Amino acid sequence: MTYVVGCLAGLILGGAVGYLKNLLLWKKYFREEGSADADANGVGDIYMRSLISFGVNVATLALAFLIRDFMPFNGIALLLGTAAGLVVMNKVLALGGKKRGAKEKEA
Repeated sequence: MTYVVGCLAGLILGGAVGYLKNLLLWKKYFREEGSADADANGVGDIYMRSLISFGVNVATLALAFLIRDFMPFNGIALLLGTAAGLVVMNKVLALGGKKRGAKEKEA
């Protein structure tokens, strides 16, 4: 049972960080991308945001690694759940942004 609780706690941690990362890092970029004043330096902006996103993922996993011994459930399950939560939120939010962009192009 401690494995299940650890995985669920990791999914919550990874999902929350993934959602906040998308909200704070990528929403503004996707809004600016659709506007007419998007400059030609967009590739550099994408690389910088991707590097920050990678750093946030690493920091989140490092935090989960450091607190794993203080939690009353399995620490390895916490790490696995955190990684899965980060990946799932990234994919779900990217798919949602893609659908939203397709709807805006139709209108």
